[in-house]
Amino acid sequence: MMSQQQFEHAIIVGGSLGGLMMGLALSRSGYAVTILERADSSLRNGAFIRLHTKPYSNSEIERELRHLASNGNNNVEAWSAIQERLLNAVAKEPGITLQHHTRIVSIGQNESSAWATSEKEQTFKGDFLIGADGYRSIVRRYLSPDKPFADYAGYLVWVGKVDEKLLPKKDWKKRQLSNAYFNDSAAGTLTTAVMPGIEGGTNPGQRWIGFCWFDHSHNQLLSELGVLKDGITQHSLYGEAIPVSLLEELSQTSQAHWSKEDDAILQIAIKDRSLIGAPVNEYIPNILSKGRIAMIGDAAHTMSPMSGAGFNDSLDDTVAIMDAIKKYPNSIINALSEYQTRRLDVVRQDALAGQGFNRSFGRL
Repeated sequence: MMSQQQFEHAIIVGGSLGGLMMGLALSRSGYAVTILERADSSLRNGAFIRLHTKPYSNSEIERELRHLASNGNNNVEAWSAIQERLLNAVAKEPGITLQHHTRIVSIGQNESSAWATSEKEQTFKGDFLIGADGYRSIVRRYLSPDKPFADYAGYLVWVGKVDEKLLPKKDWKKRQLSNAYFNDSAAGTLTTAVMPGIEGGTNPGQRWIGFCWFDHSHNQLLSELGVLKDGITQHSLYGEAIPVSLLEELSQTSQAHWSKEDDAILQIAIKDRSLIGAPVNEYIPNILSKGRIAMIGDAAHTMSPMSGAGFNDSLDDTVAIMDAIKKYPNSIINALSEYQTRRLDVVRQDALAGQGFNRSFGRL
């Protein structure tokens, strides 16, 4: 536990992977934490995440979080598996309050505290506030009012996962666990990966097959559907919101451009409407913190999922904040300023690299 300090309670806006990691790191260092998440508690049907394979630093919390995310032995994991492990860990932390169905509409701060106010006019007050609320971040709008929104990168990614037992055994038996496979065609880029399946099954027939289909051919349709407005992403496409005509087009395109093995995955997801059409966004920050408020992850630096860096950068942001707090244990303002000094140039370079890919792929 902490020694006596001037601050004890953290508010985290956003309860996805970055917010959960940040909450765990703070709670395990002795802070009371309130995590505010606008969605419900159901697991997200994302595809997969490529985890860092770099050596651990000297940070104990980094080792804990990376082991929790990877389950100790894989470098490709299902999004939902990581989310479930983090949620289970959060549920065991007495110092964390996780509140779902809470949409934050404004935040603020003064000399002694920071707060977030929900659309139901509830105010959550703490000693400092961390924004982990994604590419449409309300925290970013506060920290960077002159640059509040992430830009649409010019393409979307269709993501999902399929139970391997639904696929022909001969097609996927030879594919290796935790490996990612890449294919290019006129239809875009398709990445597939073999991941531990339900309850962690790793034998052939027990695994998940995840996919990410990078698609730059539907920008006009996204505008017509209201997914894009004035170049800003409004939402993703889920399930019943995907028009039948678009599903039929995706089915035909997949059959024409991808291998029989890969097409089999996509046809199942298309038929079940279990895929998500997520517009790719980009954001290069000029600021990460101001006073008692800071932002991490996609709220701070949105980049191409092709880089596989989003989750890993959120983890690195979390570690940097915890290291800065150790350096300035009695001044959260100095600690968050140190976090910005340590991370701003790094994440800007990463985001610029991702922007270069977006320019070459998404705006062809």
